[in-house]
Amino acid sequence: MAKKPPRKKTLLGVETAVLAKSARRCTLCFHLNGDLTEKIGQIAHLDKNRANGVKDNLVWMCLPHHSLFDSKTKQHKNYTIREVKAARSKLYDLVAKGQHLTPAPAQPYLQGEADKKVLRDFMETVPSNGSIRFLRTNNFAGFSFEWKRLEDIEAFFYERNGPDQEFLDPELESARQKFRENCQALLCALATHTFPTNNEDRQAVPDDWEIEAPERFSRAVSEIHKAADAVCRTYDALVRLARKKLAV
Repeated sequence: MAKKPPRKKTLLGVETAVLAKSARRCTLCFHLNGDLTEKIGQIAHLDKNRANGVKDNLVWMCLPHHSLFDSKTKQHKNYTIREVKAARSKLYDLVAKGQHLTPAPAQPYLQGEADKKVLRDFMETVPSNGSIRFLRTNNFAGFSFEWKRLEDIEAFFYERNGPDQEFLDPELESARQKFRENCQALLCALATHTFPTNNEDRQAVPDDWEIEAPERFSRAVSEIHKAADAVCRTYDALVRLARKKLAV
C-alpha cells in the first residue's frame, strides 16, 4: 500500500492568507448550502498532496467536508478541484466585501438561490407544454374538452400556495400572485359555465345555449376565453421576469 507523502508545514504567511480570505467559512458549506457561518475545520489540499502547500492548492473546509472531499467513493462523483476553486473564488469575494459578517448583506445571494428553487418547482408544476399550451390553442365555443387538460393549473392553485412556494423577491412574488388570481378566475369561469357532456370526463358550454340563449352562450365563452388569455399572459410575464432576475 502506497504511503501518503509526508505533510509539509504550510508557510505561516500562506496559512494566514487562507484563513483571512475565507474567514474560516467552509467553501463546500457555502457552495452547497449558501452557509456563511464560521466552521471548525482544517486547511485542505485540493490535489491531496500534503507536501504541496502553495496558496492556490489550499482551501478551508469544515471537518465533515474535508473528510468527504479526501475520500474515494464509487457511489457518486466526488467534488472536483475546479468546482471547489470556483466556489472558493466566490467565497473569497464575499468575505472581501464583508458580506459574511451578518445575514443581511449576504441575503441577495441566498435569496436568489431560494428563488431559483421556487422557479424550478413552478416550471415542473406548470410546464409550458401542458395546460398552458392547451389554453393557448383551445376554442371553448361549442367544443368539449377534457378537464384533465387543466391538471397543471389545478395542481398549482390548490397544492402550491404554502410559504415555501413563494418567491422572496417582491416583484416575482407579485407576478406569481397575479398568475394565481387568474388561474382562480379561469377555474371559476369553467366551473360556472361548463357542464359534463355525454362523453366521459369531457365538459363544454351547453350547445343548446347557443340556440336558446345566444347572449348567455356568447357571454360565457367570452368570459372563459378572456380568463384563459389572462392565465397565459401572466404566465409568460412571470417566466420572463424570473429568467431576467435570476439569470436562468
